[in-house]
Amino acid sequence: MRLTGAVALVTGGSSGIGAATARALAAEGARVLIAGRDPARLQAVAGQTGGVALAGDLAAPAGPAELAAAA
Repeated sequence: MRLTGAVALVTGGSSGIGAATARALAAEGARVLIAGRDPARLQAVAGQTGGVALAGDLAAPAGPAELAAAA
């Protein structure tokens, strides 16, 4: 699957399945926005993928709106 020109939003992207998903999507050409609660780990994944890290808590009332605005 080639995703050149697509933008992918990955939540929980600082580790585990989320980080692996961000890497896979980036490898297929997507631009990735990686969201999660651990800024240092998010930055590491963003550096590996060329993506953008957004640290925050989606469970917080303003979390989803902040994520949507960044995307």
